[in-house]
Amino acid sequence: MSTQNGMYYSLLEWFKTLNLNAPHANAEELADGVALAQALNQFAPESFTNSWLSKIKCSAVGSNWRLRMSNLKKVVEGVYEYYTDVLNYTLQQDFVKPDVQAIAEKCDLTELERLLQLVLGCAVNCAKKQSYICEIMCLEEELQANIMRALQELESSTRQSAEGGGVVSSLSRNSLSNMLEGNTKAQEERDAMAQKCFETEKKMLLLIDEKTNLQQELQKIQQEFARLELNTIGDDGVSLGPIQAGSVRYNELRRQLDLVKEELLQSEGAREDLKIKAQQQEADILHMQQRIDELMKTTAELTSLKDEVDVLRESTDKLKVCEAQLETYKKKLEEYNDLKKHVKMLEERSADYVQQNAQFEEDAKRYANTKGQIELFKKEIQDLHAKLDNESSKNVKLEFDNKNLESKTLTLQREKDSLLKERDNLREAFDELKCGQLSTNSGSLAGNTVSRELQPSAMVDKIQRLEAENKALREGQGGQTALAQLLDDANKRCEHLREQMKTANERILSLTHASQSDDPILKENELSKQIKQLMELNEQKTLQIEESRTQNSTMQCKITQLESSLSAREQELMAYEVKYRKCVEKAKEVIKTIDPRIASGLEANILEKSIDVIEEESKTKMSNMEEQLMASAYYRLGVNAHRDAVESKLALLMGSGQTFLARQRQSAPRKSLTTMKSK
Repeated sequence: MSTQNGMYYSLLEWFKTLNLNAPHANAEELADGVALAQALNQFAPESFTNSWLSKIKCSAVGSNWRLRMSNLKKVVEGVYEYYTDVLNYTLQQDFVKPDVQAIAEKCDLTELERLLQLVLGCAVNCAKKQSYICEIMCLEEELQANIMRALQELESSTRQSAEGGGVVSSLSRNSLSNMLEGNTKAQEERDAMAQKCFETEKKMLLLIDEKTNLQQELQKIQQEFARLELNTIGDDGVSLGPIQAGSVRYNELRRQLDLVKEELLQSEGAREDLKIKAQQQEADILHMQQRIDELMKTTAELTSLKDEVDVLRESTDKLKVCEAQLETYKKKLEEYNDLKKHVKMLEERSADYVQQNAQFEEDAKRYANTKGQIELFKKEIQDLHAKLDNESSKNVKLEFDNKNLESKTLTLQREKDSLLKERDNLREAFDELKCGQLSTNSGSLAGNTVSRELQPSAMVDKIQRLEAENKALREGQGGQTALAQLLDDANKRCEHLREQMKTANERILSLTHASQSDDPILKENELSKQIKQLMELNEQKTLQIEESRTQNSTMQCKITQLESSLSAREQELMAYEVKYRKCVEKAKEVIKTIDPRIASGLEANILEKSIDVIEEESKTKMSNMEEQLMASAYYRLGVNAHRDAVESKLALLMGSGQTFLARQRQSAPRKSLTTMKSK
């Protein structure tokens, strides 16, 4: 057996122990993949089903390497699926996938060794793994070592989940502890028996030496006896005589013979004792040899068990780590479910925020459109304020003229009444004259000429003009009262100041008029005092008007500032919305890509805290934005009301530069009133 392919031959010897229908004695018989498929079906019939086994082509394979390669491909794919789906193992990149083409064409032993190694992993991890592991333990020590090395290589190249154990995790801890205790006892007995064997060997060597010495002494005695029996001459050269009964020599020899027999009997008894002891020692030696062989086997098993114990210790350590990881993963799974619920809540809130942001964007667009209008309104307000000052001064003069015209109208009304009386008298006279007409044409012509001559032409024109003015006054009386009511309603804010200015200006104009009519020298001092007082009042009122203007300008500045802050807040809101969307996307990516072996609960807590902080910030920003929008809407409403009041006043002041009758005939204020109502 070569050292390079020792693992292959060990795996082949193990594979031969399987009870399969297909031949599986050498590499050529394994290259078709039929025996391997049957073995996998025997290991895990629930994964490698009979339908899967029927796809393996058994007949007509022969030397067709393409059919063999298709069978081997199915076997390799089935093994990899079994590792990933059932065993939850992931083969790393350092474990090279078996080359099925090399196995099918050349029967490559290294590739076949990898394939057998994968099949061995399926055997020791299936439901019947205990029986297969026992069969492996019954093999020779060298084969067991190679198979164990193959399993360790396979285990080092697989990455397991937290649910699995090691490849040799089938042995229970109790059986291992019992085996270790029995092994220690057997080792102690082996040491004691070895010591006894050593002592018995020493005793046996001593007895063998004694036996050889006794045999040598016996030989010497026998030689001496023969010499003495045959020799008739003593050591000193004296003849001993014949050996006869009753002779001295015979008696002496008889005595010596008895002594020798006694010694011989003693030596034979000692020999028998030694022989019995030797037999007992040999039996003990055989028993000890058997015990030594058994102890050698137990030592081999002990070494293998020590290796298994080391592997099991590592696997138990891994199991403890995996159990701890499993508990942490369970906690993380619960946290992950909580995070899912929280993310759903955040998505709903984000949808609400998106709708609110859309509404805010629409409002911002509306506000952007109103910015230009506000600037135009500012310019118009400034122009209108200037016009208002001019028109107020004109209004005072026109009201003074209006009073003068009213006095004139009163005089004209009196004249009109007198003229109406005269007209009635003339009509009565005309009727009397008409009744007293003559029947002739000359008389009638003379009467007509007389009536015409009685009525002057200037009087007729004046009557016609007065009638037309009376009709116009009657028609415009209702509009005048409505305009007066609207004027009173529109001038509620500045009524007090305007009335005081009007009274002051009226007094100035009346005094100037009186000064023109009366003697100026007498009333000069009084007029100067009154003019000073009126000028002071006028300055106070102008200051108050300027203060109201400054307040209006400050309100406009506040409106512009609020609009600028609104735009800035809108930009901040958009930025926060972008940040919020990024945070939500990051949270989704973290939840999708979270690995239960790597992810920690701290990340989930940090994510929840960051999401809560963003929600609180968004809530505060939204509340601030709502307050600012309400304030800006309130200020805008005030500006619109002020603008409407100014426009109504200007519409009423448009007709103040004409005469009383012309203003009554004119319909322009009525149109401005309708436009003001529509606004």
